[in-house]
Amino acid sequence: MNKIPVIVDCDPGHDDMMALVLACHSPRLDVKLVTTVSGNKSLELVTRNALNVLHYIGADHIPVAAGCDRPIVRRKDHAEAAIAELRRHSDSIENGAHGASGLDGFTFPEENPKKVIEIRAVEAMAQVLRESEEKITLIPTGPLTNVALLIRCYPNLISRIEKISLMGGTCQFVFTRPFMEFNTFIDPEATKIVFESGIPITMYGYDATYSVLYDQTVIDRIASHKNQTSYMVSELLKAFMYRHNNTFKWLGLTDTCPIHDACAVAGVIDPTLVTESKMLHVDIETAGNYFDGATVCDYEDILGLPHNVEVVYRMDNARFFDLMEECSARGK
Repeated sequence: MNKIPVIVDCDPGHDDMMALVLACHSPRLDVKLVTTVSGNKSLELVTRNALNVLHYIGADHIPVAAGCDRPIVRRKDHAEAAIAELRRHSDSIENGAHGASGLDGFTFPEENPKKVIEIRAVEAMAQVLRESEEKITLIPTGPLTNVALLIRCYPNLISRIEKISLMGGTCQFVFTRPFMEFNTFIDPEATKIVFESGIPITMYGYDATYSVLYDQTVIDRIASHKNQTSYMVSELLKAFMYRHNNTFKWLGLTDTCPIHDACAVAGVIDPTLVTESKMLHVDIETAGNYFDGATVCDYEDILGLPHNVEVVYRMDNARFFDLMEECSARGK
Protein backbone atom coordinates (compact mmCIF):
# COMPACT_ATOMS: atom_id res chain seq x y z
CA MET A 1 0.00 0.00 0.00
CA ASN A 2 1.40 3.39 -1.00
CA LYS A 3 2.12 5.82 1.80
CA ILE A 4 0.23 9.11 1.93
CA PRO A 5 2.65 12.06 1.56
CA VAL A 6 1.91 14.76 4.14
CA ILE A 7 3.15 18.05 5.55
CA VAL A 8 2.46 18.66 9.24
CA ASP A 9 2.15 22.35 10.19
CA CYS A 10 2.15 22.70 13.98
CA ASP A 11 2.73 24.76 17.14
CA PRO A 12 3.78 22.18 19.79
CA GLY A 13 1.91 21.94 22.32
CA HIS A 14 1.22 18.58 24.01
CA ASP A 15 -1.46 17.66 21.49
CA ASP A 16 0.85 18.58 18.58
CA MET A 17 3.43 16.27 20.18
CA MET A 18 0.98 13.37 19.90
CA ALA A 19 0.13 14.41 16.35
CA LEU A 20 3.83 14.24 15.42
CA VAL A 21 4.25 10.80 17.00
CA LEU A 22 1.27 9.48 15.02
CA ALA A 23 2.44 11.06 11.76
CA CYS A 24 6.07 9.98 12.04
CA HIS A 25 5.45 6.41 13.20
CA SER A 26 2.42 5.42 11.17
CA PRO A 27 3.30 3.09 8.28
CA ARG A 28 0.52 4.79 6.31
CA LEU A 29 2.10 8.26 6.20
CA ASP A 30 5.22 9.70 4.58
CA VAL A 31 6.01 12.95 6.39
CA LYS A 32 7.80 15.13 3.85
CA LEU A 33 8.13 18.20 6.06
CA VAL A 34 7.23 19.62 9.47
CA THR A 35 6.63 23.36 9.68
CA THR A 36 6.06 25.53 12.73
CA VAL A 37 3.86 28.54 13.39
CA SER A 38 3.39 30.84 16.34
CA GLY A 39 0.32 29.84 18.33
CA ASN A 40 0.39 27.99 21.62
CA LYS A 41 3.69 29.75 22.31
CA SER A 42 6.16 31.97 20.45
CA LEU A 43 7.68 30.73 17.21
CA GLU A 44 11.01 30.21 18.95
CA LEU A 45 9.50 27.94 21.61
CA VAL A 46 7.24 25.89 19.35
CA THR A 47 10.07 25.36 16.87
CA ARG A 48 12.36 24.18 19.66
CA ASN A 49 9.62 21.82 20.83
CA ALA A 50 9.16 20.37 17.34
CA LEU A 51 12.90 19.77 16.99
CA ASN A 52 13.09 18.16 20.43
CA VAL A 53 10.15 15.84 19.82
CA LEU A 54 11.34 14.70 16.39
CA HIS A 55 14.87 14.06 17.61
CA TYR A 56 13.69 12.21 20.71
CA ILE A 57 11.33 9.88 18.82
CA GLY A 58 13.92 9.04 16.17
CA ALA A 59 12.59 11.16 13.30
CA ASP A 60 15.72 13.20 12.56
CA HIS A 61 15.33 12.52 8.84
CA ILE A 62 12.25 14.75 8.60
CA PRO A 63 13.13 18.38 7.79
CA VAL A 64 11.73 21.19 9.95
CA ALA A 65 11.12 24.72 8.65
CA ALA A 66 10.25 27.68 10.88
CA GLY A 67 7.24 29.68 9.73
CA CYS A 68 5.30 32.78 10.69
CA ASP A 69 5.79 34.46 14.05
CA ARG A 70 2.58 36.50 13.86
CA PRO A 71 -0.87 36.51 12.19
CA ILE A 72 -1.20 37.79 8.63
CA VAL A 73 -3.05 40.99 9.59
CA ARG A 74 -3.26 41.19 13.36
CA ARG A 75 -0.68 42.45 15.79
CA LYS A 76 2.15 40.16 16.80
CA ASP A 77 0.88 40.06 20.39
CA HIS A 78 -2.60 38.90 19.28
CA ALA A 79 -1.94 35.32 20.45
CA GLU A 80 -0.61 36.46 23.81
CA ALA A 81 -3.66 38.70 24.28
CA ALA A 82 -5.98 35.82 23.43
CA ILE A 83 -4.28 33.54 25.95
CA ALA A 84 -4.45 36.27 28.58
CA GLU A 85 -8.18 36.64 27.86
CA LEU A 86 -8.71 32.91 28.38
CA ARG A 87 -6.84 33.03 31.67
CA ARG A 88 -8.91 35.97 32.87
CA HIS A 89 -12.06 33.87 32.54
CA SER A 90 -10.63 30.69 34.06
CA ASP A 91 -9.03 29.39 37.21
CA SER A 92 -5.89 28.90 35.16
CA ILE A 93 -2.78 27.42 36.69
CA GLU A 94 0.38 29.32 35.92
CA ASN A 95 1.23 29.51 32.19
CA GLY A 96 -1.93 27.68 31.12
CA ALA A 97 -2.50 24.22 29.69
CA HIS A 98 0.87 23.86 27.95
CA GLY A 99 3.06 25.53 30.58
CA ALA A 100 5.91 28.00 30.14
CA SER A 101 7.80 25.90 27.59
CA GLY A 102 4.76 24.74 25.65
CA LEU A 103 5.65 21.16 26.62
CA ASP A 104 5.86 21.28 30.40
CA GLY A 105 6.04 17.88 32.05
CA PHE A 106 9.08 16.41 30.33
CA THR A 107 12.73 17.37 30.18
CA PHE A 108 14.42 16.83 26.82
CA PRO A 109 18.21 16.43 26.55
CA GLU A 110 19.95 19.79 26.43
CA GLU A 111 21.98 18.91 23.35
CA ASN A 112 19.98 18.40 20.17
CA PRO A 113 21.80 18.16 16.84
CA LYS A 114 18.59 18.62 14.85
CA LYS A 115 18.20 22.12 13.38
CA VAL A 116 15.73 23.92 11.14
CA ILE A 117 16.46 24.07 7.44
CA GLU A 118 17.58 27.39 5.96
CA ILE A 119 14.44 28.25 3.96
CA ARG A 120 11.25 29.35 5.70
CA ALA A 121 8.09 27.29 6.04
CA VAL A 122 6.02 28.67 3.15
CA GLU A 123 8.88 28.32 0.69
CA ALA A 124 9.66 24.82 1.98
CA MET A 125 6.03 23.77 1.63
CA ALA A 126 5.97 25.07 -1.94
CA GLN A 127 9.15 23.17 -2.72
CA VAL A 128 7.64 19.90 -1.47
CA LEU A 129 4.47 20.47 -3.49
CA ARG A 130 6.46 21.33 -6.59
CA GLU A 131 8.79 18.33 -6.38
CA SER A 132 6.37 15.61 -5.29
CA GLU A 133 5.11 13.12 -7.85
CA GLU A 134 1.93 12.74 -5.81
CA LYS A 135 -0.44 15.30 -4.37
CA ILE A 136 0.31 16.29 -0.78
CA THR A 137 -2.09 16.25 2.17
CA LEU A 138 -1.63 19.19 4.54
CA ILE A 139 -2.23 18.62 8.26
CA PRO A 140 -2.32 21.97 10.10
CA THR A 141 -2.67 21.66 13.88
CA GLY A 142 -2.06 25.31 14.79
CA PRO A 143 -3.14 28.70 13.43
CA LEU A 144 -3.49 28.64 9.64
CA THR A 145 -1.06 31.48 8.90
CA ASN A 146 1.52 29.41 7.01
CA VAL A 147 -1.09 27.57 4.96
CA ALA A 148 -2.92 30.77 4.02
CA LEU A 149 0.30 32.41 2.85
CA LEU A 150 1.15 29.30 0.83
CA ILE A 151 -2.21 29.60 -0.92
CA ARG A 152 -1.77 33.32 -1.56
CA CYS A 153 1.89 33.18 -2.63
CA TYR A 154 1.70 30.04 -4.76
CA PRO A 155 -1.80 29.80 -6.29
CA ASN A 156 -0.34 27.70 -9.09
CA LEU A 157 0.43 24.96 -6.55
CA ILE A 158 -3.06 24.67 -5.06
CA SER A 159 -3.83 21.84 -7.47
CA ARG A 160 -0.92 19.92 -5.91
CA ILE A 161 -2.73 19.78 -2.54
CA GLU A 162 -4.83 16.63 -2.12
CA LYS A 163 -6.74 17.89 0.92
CA ILE A 164 -6.38 19.72 4.22
CA SER A 165 -7.05 17.83 7.45
CA LEU A 166 -7.02 20.45 10.18
CA MET A 167 -7.57 20.77 13.88
CA GLY A 168 -9.58 23.93 14.40
CA GLY A 169 -13.01 25.42 14.67
CA THR A 170 -16.14 24.37 16.47
CA CYS A 171 -19.78 24.13 15.50
CA GLN A 172 -21.94 23.07 18.43
CA PHE A 173 -19.41 22.68 21.24
CA VAL A 174 -19.13 26.02 23.05
CA PHE A 175 -15.77 26.48 24.77
CA THR A 176 -15.22 30.21 25.32
CA ARG A 177 -17.36 32.54 23.29
CA PRO A 178 -19.85 30.71 21.07
CA PHE A 179 -18.40 28.96 18.03
CA MET A 180 -14.82 29.98 18.83
CA GLU A 181 -11.68 27.86 18.90
CA PHE A 182 -8.11 28.93 19.63
CA ASN A 183 -6.44 28.13 16.29
CA THR A 184 -9.10 29.84 14.17
CA PHE A 185 -9.29 32.80 16.56
CA ILE A 186 -5.54 33.48 16.54
CA ASP A 187 -5.53 34.27 12.80
CA PRO A 188 -9.09 34.74 11.50
CA GLU A 189 -7.96 36.21 8.17
CA ALA A 190 -5.74 33.20 7.49
CA THR A 191 -8.58 30.86 8.44
CA LYS A 192 -10.89 32.63 6.00
CA ILE A 193 -8.36 32.32 3.17
CA VAL A 194 -7.99 28.59 3.76
CA PHE A 195 -11.72 27.88 4.11
CA GLU A 196 -12.47 29.81 0.90
CA SER A 197 -9.62 28.23 -1.08
CA GLY A 198 -11.66 25.48 -2.72
CA ILE A 199 -9.27 22.84 -1.36
CA PRO A 200 -11.12 19.87 0.22
CA ILE A 201 -11.11 20.43 4.00
CA THR A 202 -11.85 18.04 6.85
CA MET A 203 -12.30 19.93 10.13
CA TYR A 204 -11.58 18.25 13.44
CA GLY A 205 -12.93 20.92 15.75
CA TYR A 206 -13.95 20.87 19.39
CA ASP A 207 -17.09 18.88 18.53
CA ALA A 208 -14.86 15.95 17.62
CA THR A 209 -11.88 16.46 19.90
CA TYR A 210 -13.89 16.83 23.11
CA SER A 211 -15.57 13.52 22.33
CA VAL A 212 -12.19 11.72 22.12
CA LEU A 213 -10.93 11.75 25.71
CA TYR A 214 -8.01 9.65 26.95
CA ASP A 215 -7.66 8.51 30.55
CA GLN A 216 -5.05 6.95 32.83
CA THR A 217 -5.67 3.53 31.29
CA VAL A 218 -4.52 4.84 27.90
CA ILE A 219 -1.44 6.44 29.50
CA ASP A 220 -0.56 3.16 31.26
CA ARG A 221 -0.96 1.16 28.05
CA ILE A 222 1.44 3.48 26.23
CA ALA A 223 3.94 3.51 29.12
CA SER A 224 3.98 -0.30 29.25
CA HIS A 225 6.03 -0.45 26.03
CA LYS A 226 9.00 1.04 27.89
CA ASN A 227 10.74 2.54 24.88
CA GLN A 228 11.96 6.14 24.77
CA THR A 229 9.03 7.45 22.75
CA SER A 230 6.38 5.75 24.87
CA TYR A 231 7.96 7.13 28.04
CA MET A 232 7.93 10.68 26.65
CA VAL A 233 4.35 10.36 25.40
CA SER A 234 3.02 8.94 28.67
CA GLU A 235 4.72 11.63 30.76
CA LEU A 236 3.45 14.45 28.56
CA LEU A 237 -0.08 13.03 28.39
CA LYS A 238 -0.13 12.82 32.17
CA ALA A 239 1.13 16.39 32.52
CA PHE A 240 -1.35 17.70 29.95
CA MET A 241 -4.31 16.06 31.67
CA TYR A 242 -3.44 17.84 34.90
CA ARG A 243 -2.69 21.18 33.28
CA HIS A 244 -5.66 21.18 30.88
CA ASN A 245 -8.22 20.15 33.47
CA ASN A 246 -6.97 22.65 36.04
CA THR A 247 -6.83 25.46 33.49
CA PHE A 248 -10.35 24.86 32.13
CA LYS A 249 -12.14 23.76 35.29
CA TRP A 250 -15.57 24.78 33.98
CA LEU A 251 -15.47 21.82 31.58
CA GLY A 252 -15.77 19.48 34.54
CA LEU A 253 -13.10 17.06 33.33
CA THR A 254 -11.08 15.30 36.03
CA ASP A 255 -9.87 11.88 34.93
CA THR A 256 -10.10 12.33 31.14
CA CYS A 257 -8.61 14.79 28.65
CA PRO A 258 -8.72 15.66 24.93
CA ILE A 259 -5.69 15.34 22.67
CA HIS A 260 -7.02 17.69 19.98
CA ASP A 261 -4.37 17.82 17.25
CA ALA A 262 -3.83 14.08 17.09
CA CYS A 263 -7.36 13.72 15.71
CA ALA A 264 -6.46 15.50 12.46
CA VAL A 265 -3.56 13.11 11.87
CA ALA A 266 -5.45 9.97 12.89
CA GLY A 267 -8.19 10.77 10.38
CA VAL A 268 -5.64 10.82 7.56
CA ILE A 269 -4.03 7.57 8.70
CA ASP A 270 -7.41 5.82 8.83
CA PRO A 271 -10.48 7.72 7.59
CA THR A 272 -12.74 4.94 8.94
CA LEU A 273 -11.96 6.25 12.44
CA VAL A 274 -14.49 9.00 11.67
CA THR A 275 -17.89 7.67 12.71
CA GLU A 276 -19.96 10.83 12.29
CA SER A 277 -19.38 13.82 10.01
CA LYS A 278 -21.34 16.13 7.75
CA MET A 279 -20.57 18.25 4.71
CA LEU A 280 -21.48 21.87 5.51
CA HIS A 281 -20.99 25.38 4.26
CA VAL A 282 -18.73 27.11 6.79
CA ASP A 283 -18.01 30.85 6.83
CA ILE A 284 -15.32 32.55 8.93
CA GLU A 285 -16.09 35.70 10.91
CA THR A 286 -13.40 38.37 10.61
CA ALA A 287 -15.27 41.64 11.14
CA GLY A 288 -16.92 41.12 14.52
CA ASN A 289 -16.02 42.53 17.91
CA TYR A 290 -16.65 39.29 19.78
CA PHE A 291 -16.61 36.38 17.35
CA ASP A 292 -13.53 36.84 15.15
CA GLY A 293 -12.36 33.46 13.87
CA ALA A 294 -15.73 31.83 14.50
CA THR A 295 -16.54 28.91 12.20
CA VAL A 296 -20.13 29.78 11.26
CA CYS A 297 -21.82 26.59 10.08
CA ASP A 298 -24.98 26.42 7.99
CA TYR A 299 -26.35 23.28 9.66
CA GLU A 300 -29.55 22.98 7.62
CA ASP A 301 -28.37 24.32 4.23
CA ILE A 302 -30.62 27.32 4.67
CA LEU A 303 -28.32 29.56 2.60
CA GLY A 304 -28.06 27.04 -0.22
CA LEU A 305 -24.31 27.69 -0.58
CA PRO A 306 -21.75 25.08 -1.68
CA HIS A 307 -20.43 22.75 1.00
CA ASN A 308 -16.78 23.59 1.60
CA VAL A 309 -15.94 21.61 4.76
CA GLU A 310 -16.44 18.11 6.11
CA VAL A 311 -17.13 18.73 9.80
CA VAL A 312 -16.23 15.76 12.01
CA TYR A 313 -18.38 15.17 15.09
CA ARG A 314 -17.39 11.73 16.39
CA MET A 315 -14.57 9.20 16.06
CA ASP A 316 -14.03 5.57 17.04
CA ASN A 317 -12.38 6.22 20.39
CA ALA A 318 -11.19 2.67 21.10
CA ARG A 319 -9.41 2.36 17.75
CA PHE A 320 -8.05 5.90 18.08
CA PHE A 321 -6.36 5.01 21.38
CA ASP A 322 -5.08 1.76 19.86
CA LEU A 323 -3.43 3.88 17.17
CA MET A 324 -1.82 6.16 19.78
CA GLU A 325 -0.39 3.11 21.52
CA GLU A 326 0.81 1.44 18.31
CA CYS A 327 2.60 4.50 16.98
CA SER A 328 4.23 5.24 20.34
CA ALA A 329 5.48 1.64 20.49
CA ARG A 330 7.09 2.02 17.05
CA GLY A 331 9.19 4.97 18.16
CA LYS A 332 12.78 5.07 19.25
